[in-house]
Amino acid sequence: MTLMEKEIREEPSRLNDTDIENQDKIAEISKTIHNRAIKQIIIAARGSSDNAGNYFKYLCETVAGIPVGFAAPSIITLYNGKLDLSQALTIAISQSGQAMDALAVVEQAKRQGGMTIAITNDTQSPLAKTADYHLYLNVGQEKSIAATKSFIAQMYILAMLVEGISQDETLNHEIKKIGGLIQDTINMSETIAIQSLALLDAKDCFVLGRGFNNAIAHEFALKLQETTYIKALGYATSDFYHGPFAMIEQQSKVIILMPKDNTMPGSLEMIKKLEAIGAQIIIFTDDSSLKYKNQVVLPKAHEYLSPFVFVVAAQIFVCNLSQKRGVNPDQPRGLKKITITK
Repeated sequence: MTLMEKEIREEPSRLNDTDIENQDKIAEISKTIHNRAIKQIIIAARGSSDNAGNYFKYLCETVAGIPVGFAAPSIITLYNGKLDLSQALTIAISQSGQAMDALAVVEQAKRQGGMTIAITNDTQSPLAKTADYHLYLNVGQEKSIAATKSFIAQMYILAMLVEGISQDETLNHEIKKIGGLIQDTINMSETIAIQSLALLDAKDCFVLGRGFNNAIAHEFALKLQETTYIKALGYATSDFYHGPFAMIEQQSKVIILMPKDNTMPGSLEMIKKLEAIGAQIIIFTDDSSLKYKNQVVLPKAHEYLSPFVFVVAAQIFVCNLSQKRGVNPDQPRGLKKITITK
């Protein structure tokens, strides 16, 4: 068993540790956000952590009504820009806590009196020690280079934060089901692995998802890039019409993330257009009434939390595919576990 597979299988139990570790801190942070009348949140992150931030954007704006934007750290680190973060909440997300560019954003926010949070898996990291609040992933050391359990824990903490800010009853109820839904998805590993063989000889691929699963389309593509070396590109399904669709030709490989929610009609329309050209489509859905040749029917989750199910399926898919392609997913070429950019 690869380290990546082992760490995927740890996810349900690790989330319980994440929850217990952060409940009281989330309550305190939520109270401070309300007391300070925070009206804007800024995310500073790279790679998978940036994708977790994208999920947070959709969830926070939908449920809590607070706009979420993304920092461009180069404005500070390369151009010495004086971004005003004094009235915002700045959240830095980094598995290692050593992201120097995200740290620069947090430091500037603190100098201006802004509220800051770090989400990391290392309590002694620079980010953890610098931010006003530290939310600890608490998932144990992640040894595989590909982020799996740390990514899930980042999403989970961010969902906890939205629930704390909003006190939304639906989110409060549904978030308790995540561990079980992830385990149900892991139990489908064999079915998911079979579908991954459709990309066995692929050189490139598109991954499409919209709304809450837009973040997962990008994370799926990133995982394909780093563990299988397929030239994968992630897009919002809606954005794909605006230019990228011109790249589609007969036998193009396209993965579509299609939960049964408000995004489904647009996804079904996209499938028709792709089929008309002759693209090879793999569909991930939670709608058992669909009958496509290459599809995986995943456990049904509330739309707020379906990304947890879809991303675990993506992790299983790429972990199996990488090995079938003769690649060690734990040690992708040219990559290190900790990447420091400035």
